[in-house]
Order: sequence, then structure tokens, then C-alpha cells
Amino acid sequence: MNDEQRIRQLLGQGEGLTVEFKEAHADLPRSLFETICAFLNREGGTVLLGVRDNGTVVGVDPAAVTKLSRNLVASANDPDKLSPICRLFPETVQIEGKTVLYFAVPQSSQVHRTNRIIYDRSADGDFRVTDGEATRLLYERKANFSTENRVIPYLELADLRAELFTRVRQMATVRQDGQHVWSTLSDADLLRSAGLYRRDGQTGQEGYTLAAVLLFGKNETILNALPYYEFDAILRQLDLDRYDDRDYMQSSLLDAYDRLMAFIRKHLADPFFLDGTQRVSLRDVIFREVIVNLLAHREYGSGYPARLIIYGDHVLTENASRTYHSGPLDPNRFTPYPKNPAIANVFREIGFMDRLGSGVRRISQYQPAYTPNRGAQFIEGDIFQTIIPIPVYRDFDAERRSLQGILTKAVDRSASNDTVNDTVKWAHDTVNRLYDTVNDPLKSRLNQELFLIARSNGATLRELIDAVKVARITAIRDLNLLREADLISFSGAPKTGRYVLTQQARQQLNSRI
Repeated sequence: MNDEQRIRQLLGQGEGLTVEFKEAHADLPRSLFETICAFLNREGGTVLLGVRDNGTVVGVDPAAVTKLSRNLVASANDPDKLSPICRLFPETVQIEGKTVLYFAVPQSSQVHRTNRIIYDRSADGDFRVTDGEATRLLYERKANFSTENRVIPYLELADLRAELFTRVRQMATVRQDGQHVWSTLSDADLLRSAGLYRRDGQTGQEGYTLAAVLLFGKNETILNALPYYEFDAILRQLDLDRYDDRDYMQSSLLDAYDRLMAFIRKHLADPFFLDGTQRVSLRDVIFREVIVNLLAHREYGSGYPARLIIYGDHVLTENASRTYHSGPLDPNRFTPYPKNPAIANVFREIGFMDRLGSGVRRISQYQPAYTPNRGAQFIEGDIFQTIIPIPVYRDFDAERRSLQGILTKAVDRSASNDTVNDTVKWAHDTVNRLYDTVNDPLKSRLNQELFLIARSNGATLRELIDAVKVARITAIRDLNLLREADLISFSGAPKTGRYVLTQQARQQLNSRI
């Protein structure tokens, strides 16, 4: 069944528990997010925009489709509008010569609010949940819904990665001193043993679960099952508006663990520490627990991206969560709840984690030695946050001021030279015209880089890195922006070549001098 046939079927079916029609010409309907919230809190559903309540197709303005789609996606990702947020993927179809904008809303394992009000769904439409008992029952129903156990239809072993099964067997066997039941099982039997093959109690459907996909799936398999799946590692110490380095992951949880740990080791120092007579890596001990918690306790039914952000004096992680408690956790008194028991079970078998709740306690145990007088924080809510103080060895404020002052210093040095002044002004005006929406530190870097290339008739990557005092990856990203704007090009051999102005940019500069 193609998209048009499916939409025609919904039109014939009419509105109900999982279908909603709304008129929308050039703006989103005011009650739209009440329906989205209700679908999230009940069984999910499909919304058709450009259709009257009786099923008559009136269409949306084709010229407004892009605006409507952008506003819908932006609002669904705005926690002030919808909390927790949700990823939506609107599409269009032509029905009777008219444009219908439609999108699916998934069933969520969390309780959602729009404009701070909970909505639920019945066959008669959306309704507010204001009664205390009804709210309690809604939370209770959500607590019994586990996203990781969702059966993925048509999933086969060929959609999973054989090398990850080998890795899991090896890790589990090493942890069990050379003997583990998984070492003798086939891939299919291993998945069954780990509880990753189930029968859906509501639909009767049997198959591999979302947890199996997240642990063993190929990248395309994961994204087909969970289009909004991502982990984002960000270094934000000098460029606070964007980033100094980044690793964006949409691969299996085992890959994500490796890459997140590598990101931590790349950017964080590891102070010397003896636990008794044994050398212990405080950095690895602490952030191993942080990363495992980020992976194992994330609510995968939410579209909120999981993030690990390294700042100058702390590391922040954020992930969607099913809320059992609101506010800071006391590591000595909190009661841990399993968010994804099947994933956690595999992690325990391969040695990534110990018993439930041990990660928070282990972090609290070693944090005083890592950053004396600065303790870790664990803040539970719809978005779970972990804040880990880190040792500070650099003056990031001074480095940022130096970065922002580069262009000013260049202008001061060239005050007596009209040609240099004209070149500086051309670089400044060009960057401001092309990148009017970017932050000031980035503008300052682009200004300086473009000025140096123009003034020196070309510059190597090393010369630009030394002049602007940025990381290699940041300089490459900046140069790519200038190349995309057709301001510079690369000339010469890969190892000895230089970045030079394009002919178009040179003509623009010459017209100013």
C-alpha cells in the first residue's frame, strides 16, 4: 500500500482514537498540539492537515507547506510547547488535486504536556487530564510501557551485525573466566537468552525487539526503527555558542560507548591517583559509569537527543528519562529503577555495569579525589542530567578574549597601511554579509582567516591554525565554510598546498582597493 492509498484509507475510516483531521490553510491549527499530546499519551496516531472533520479534503496552501512543516517540527522540539519533546516527520500527498500534510505520532512511554496541560485521547477526541486519580493512572500505565521491548516487524538476523555478536561473546566469556553460556549459542539463541526476542502481549506479534536493534543493529536498521536516534559528544570550552570539537553518533550502543569514551580521553586530563597501592584512572572510572548510565537508562521513545558536553570546568550529560523522582538525587538514599532492563542485562553480562544504582554510587566514591570540594550532581526529571566537575588547567576566559581580539589587533597593526585596511574591511564586510546569523567568535575567526589568506596570497592549514590559535578540526570547519561560499579554494599538492582566494573573491577585493 502506497502513501496515497493509506491516506485514502484513513479518510474513509474517519476520525477516531488514532486518527485526527484538521483544517489548515497557511497556519498550524491552534488545537494541534493538544491532539499530538493526547496521541503521545495514549496509543499514538496519524494527523491529517488540510481535511475537515467530516473527511472532506480542502488541502493546505502548497506555498505554505515548507513553513508549516518547519513550524511543526520546531514546536515539537520546543519544551515550552511540548514537554517532553517529540520528533515528528511531516510528509505530503496529493488527494483530489489538493495537498494534504500528514504525520504519525508515536505512542510514548512518557507522560507529555502541552502548555503545561496533560491531554489524553478517546474515540470522541482529546480531553484534559486534571483529576488527580486520572493523572496517577496515566503515570501507572506509562510505567508499564517499555520502549526497548517493542517488537520490530520483519527484522531478521541479516539486519544485525555479526561482529558485534562476536564481541559480546568474547567480553562475556572473559568476564566469566572463560565460561559463559553465550559462547556456545547461535546468534538467534543468544538474542532469545538475553530477552531480546519477545511476543507482544497486545498484538500477538513475535520478533526481535528494539533493544536488539540498539545493541546489534546495522546503522540503517537502527535509523529505520528509530529515526531520531542519536548521541552527540560536544567540546564547548572556547566557542560556547557552537563547539570546538564534536562527534555525532547514530550507530549501535556498543559503538557509541567506544566513541564516547574515546572523546573523553581525547579532551580530558587524567590526574595521577593511587587507590591503596594500585594506580587508578579516575577519569576512566568516573566517565565509564557516566556513559553507561547515559546509554542504558535513556528513554528511547523520546525524540530528545542524548548529549555529552565538555565545558571548561565540568561535563554535562542529558538524556530523556521516565520520571520517578523530580530534582537532585542523593546517592546514598535514592531508590534506583530499571529504565531498560534488557539493555542493562547485556551490559552487566559483558562487564559494562554492575548492579542497578552502582554507577551513581561509584561516581560519588571517586569524585572527591578527581575534583576535591566539587561534587557530582544527578538531577532527575523528564530530562535526566549528570554534572561532573573536572580539573581545570587552562584559563578559557583569557583564551576566548584573545580569540575575540584577533581581528581588532590586526586592524590596529595595519592602521598606517591603506591597502591592509581595505583588505581587513573587505574581509569584515564579506563575512558579515554571508554569515549574518552566526555567533561573534565564529565571525571573528572567519574574518581573520579570510584576511590572512588575502593578505599573504595564500596560507597553509598549519599557518592558519598557528595564527588563529584553534584546533585543527575547528580550522578545517571554518575553511569549509569559506569554500562553500566560493571565497577560497585549495591549490597545490595535498601536503604542501595552500588556501587561496578564488577568482571571484579576488575581483571583489581588487574593486575595493
